[in-house]
Amino acid sequence: MKDVEITCEVFDNIDKIKSVLLENEFRFIEVFTLDDIYMYDKKDNKFFIKDGKISDTLIIRNVGEDNKKIVCKKRNYNAQGMEISTDKTVLKVKDIEESEKLLNALGYERYLRMIDTNYMFENDKYVAYIQEIKDLGVFLEVEIKNTEDGEEKTILDLIEYVKNIGLNIGNKFDIRKAEIFYKKNCLKK
Repeated sequence: MKDVEITCEVFDNIDKIKSVLLENEFRFIEVFTLDDIYMYDKKDNKFFIKDGKISDTLIIRNVGEDNKKIVCKKRNYNAQGMEISTDKTVLKVKDIEESEKLLNALGYERYLRMIDTNYMFENDKYVAYIQEIKDLGVFLEVEIKNTEDGEEKTILDLIEYVKNIGLNIGNKFDIRKAEIFYKKNCLKK
């Protein structure tokens, strides 16, 4: 599965963001919580921070009683270092604790746990998630439903769309929320 998406920080409150999305022909779908455990390989630091950045990730994700999975994300970049897409592999699991024990036995260790509330909206072209992350802030992630054009052009079009949607947003569109969360909350310990 390949995702083409952007993520930016939003400096408006949740109600304002919801209102702006509705004004831009999005419809509310659902609210859910992601409880993510980030893992890395202790031997070679695969899936860990490199040069201060989190790129590829291995996540044990709990979205609810019937939605538990291990997610592996590999990111693709253009020549300028801009992320243009993500290859994602998902394995459904029955138990979060047992999944973590198995990964521990294979040499992986937890380095981060991040919990965020997601408000999902969609229209004909996009899926948008307002993400409220405990101890971090509010972000907007927007994914393109169908990527027929080249991924790089599509990402640039998506950035322009979000810039003009009517929200008070940051100027970075390839934010790794886990990276910021780790620097803010885990390095202090």
